[in-house]
Amino acid sequence: MNLEEILKRKIETLSQQAWDSKLTWPDVESWLANFKGDFQAESEERVHALYLLSQVTYFGQDLLREMLRSVYKNLYRHPIISKIRRANADTLDSNVIEPLFKVEQNNTRFVGVGNPSESGPHLLYYFRQINDLGKDLFIDSGDIYKASRSADGAVQIVQVDANVRRYVFIDDLLGSGSQIEQYLSDKLKEIRLFRNVEVHYYALFATSAGLEVARKPEFFGENVSCIFELDETFKCFSDKARAFANLPAGLDKGVAHSVAAGYGKGLMAEEHALGWRDGQLLLSFLHNTPDNSLPIMWFDFPYRHPWTPIFKRFSKVYGL
Repeated sequence: MNLEEILKRKIETLSQQAWDSKLTWPDVESWLANFKGDFQAESEERVHALYLLSQVTYFGQDLLREMLRSVYKNLYRHPIISKIRRANADTLDSNVIEPLFKVEQNNTRFVGVGNPSESGPHLLYYFRQINDLGKDLFIDSGDIYKASRSADGAVQIVQVDANVRRYVFIDDLLGSGSQIEQYLSDKLKEIRLFRNVEVHYYALFATSAGLEVARKPEFFGENVSCIFELDETFKCFSDKARAFANLPAGLDKGVAHSVAAGYGKGLMAEEHALGWRDGQLLLSFLHNTPDNSLPIMWFDFPYRHPWTPIFKRFSKVYGL
């Protein structure tokens, strides 16, 4: 059995057993047709593209739901319970703990990162469902505060619900941290005007670099947690890349890089040829594929460049 046939069987098995049967072989063949021998021999490009595809980590509905269960239980509930116990002589009495936790939860609002059409808010539906939470605990980020005028006519920022003492932002992937810098920076400045209000950020996945950004004092400080941290080994062409730790005979990391970067430069600006801000991830979710992943996997802007994606991305389009 040749290498291409081995990779084909691996991908078919992954699709059936790990990727929720998301791909069929005709889908893969349509994607492989993108590789026309522009940077290596056509056969070499396609076998290396297949190998990169075989290294994609895909998170379907069941895995995402379990991770969202963990976000609530381990990142949100457990620290609050621990604080309640410390304040009550390390009690284990649920009759003491649960009413106090209920008060804390009622004074919490869960918020998606981005506008309602994006992946962060999209996750909140599953988060609420899997953790059996009331709809009143969830708001859009635009409902945190509003502008009003004081008696002397001055514009001031007012908290919509003065009973809220904790805002929890939930996201699927904290990549480079650019979304926090661009989208949440101003909101966080306004929230800090409210007395005795905490802001937290929980992500399913986070790169080490993204965590550094999120933990800056002007953003979330120490109130940042994730379920799964993506270190340098998850960047597919880094020196310690796990994707190339046990490379089969007949494949070459340099060739794979030339294919991914070569076609990537035709799809994106050069600095994003291997993913937004050189993300180099091989990652996809049920609801979307992050732009930190290799563009050859997700790019789908035919008016800019004809390309058939294998893990489609639904791009964010911010308002004017």
